[in-house]
Amino acid sequence: MLAKAKLVEVRWTGDPPQSEVVPGGKEVPVQFNPESLKLNFANEDNSRGQSSPGQTTGSGTSKLAVELVFDTTTTGTDVRRNTEDIAYFIKASPDSNDRPVQPGMGFEWGSFIFRGVVKSMDETLEYFSEEGVPLRANISLSVAQPNIEFIPARAGGAGGAPGTGQGTGATTPLSAAGANDNIQKLAARNGKSSDWKAIASANKIDDPLRLRAGALINVTAKADIKIGR
Repeated sequence: MLAKAKLVEVRWTGDPPQSEVVPGGKEVPVQFNPESLKLNFANEDNSRGQSSPGQTTGSGTSKLAVELVFDTTTTGTDVRRNTEDIAYFIKASPDSNDRPVQPGMGFEWGSFIFRGVVKSMDETLEYFSEEGVPLRANISLSVAQPNIEFIPARAGGAGGAPGTGQGTGATTPLSAAGANDNIQKLAARNGKSSDWKAIASANKIDDPLRLRAGALINVTAKADIKIGR
């Protein structure tokens, strides 16, 4: 089964602050999974005057760059009706003290979770109907947070993380399929050449010879039934 990425509203609570999904908050499923994700982790050096470069101290930052595609050519409706939901994460609204506050955003895709604040959103309209209605949009998001944080998903559900109360069990390792990949190739790369039929069955894959690029596969999954060779 192909895991689908989604954008969810998050917030930070506690001291030190911990991220969590907002109950009943905004959630936007993507139409097509992205082809790639670009991550950047950096340390901001605050160690002025230190003689050794190995003695730097400072705060870390994490950044995510992702491109999402939305297409309404089959329905003919304005694609911006889909993408306006994403713009929610870059708009600031007044809080109880009438201060502008921007909602946090979590990008969740299988075992990958990144939480931060949208710094920029670029929307490129690429295809129009004869009536001038935009039917295809490419959204470029830049998301950042002032920490270096790795959030493991929990087996049995996307979006689970320590402290959120979502998901149970251990982290599920997932492998992304590349272009022209199939289950046999994916299993071989993970040292499980003889288990490819069981992996295909456990992941409910009807055609193990063809995988969509970017599909996330649990290569450690075990089938419930014994499959003959």
